[in-house]
Amino acid sequence: MLAVLDSRGRLMPKVEIELSGGQKTMTDVTGRALFIAANQPGPMTAKIEGSGITAATSVVSAENLNLQASPAPLTVQSYPHVMTQHDRFVLEGTGFRNAADSNRISLNGEPCLVVASSPVALVVLPGPHLTVGEAQLKIVAKGANAGPFPVSVVALEFSGPASAVDAGSTGKLILHARGTELPLIVEIRNVSPKVIRLTQGNVQRVKTSGGPDNIVPVEVNFVTDGNYFVLARLISVDTHRN
Repeated sequence: MLAVLDSRGRLMPKVEIELSGGQKTMTDVTGRALFIAANQPGPMTAKIEGSGITAATSVVSAENLNLQASPAPLTVQSYPHVMTQHDRFVLEGTGFRNAADSNRISLNGEPCLVVASSPVALVVLPGPHLTVGEAQLKIVAKGANAGPFPVSVVALEFSGPASAVDAGSTGKLILHARGTELPLIVEIRNVSPKVIRLTQGNVQRVKTSGGPDNIVPVEVNFVTDGNYFVLARLISVDTHRN
């Protein structure tokens, strides 16, 4: 099962997808689609019809994963030790269910949305009311339980001028990582290059300071007046492996 999400993380129904080998499928009303993986191990791609949007994964043989006729027991082999409040995360293991809704994931009792699933991996989106800080991750699949596993939920937020100031001037944005005192590696992307420029590159990786403040300054040049938008994405996740 795979899912199609828009730029705001919302599931998109009735989207036609072309898979490797010419197989086609369409997302249902929930924005997810079931499909049969290729028989041979190797790379597999999914492309949205009529666009250049693609995604790729690897097909692994069932024999290599010891997936036989009887379902494997539910085990979680890896999960993120740190995750962001509104971004999806990946669980790896065995005993998950192909149908996304047959897997129940929660963080501090708050239900999460499984957007893509296979017997060995799940892609999960946290619930909208999840708060930052320490949390307990639990998994239920067909009555089997795994967890709780301790995780940290963080929020990445910028502070600085709400709009561009004098054209040609320089300044700083401050990226705050709330919810953990661990230093984090974050990708920053400037999506308003006509208004501001990040002096170290409009796409760059930075490391937060760690500690109670857990911040990192980002130098900017103001090109012109107007509003701007900068994205931050956690790319260095301390994944725990059992």
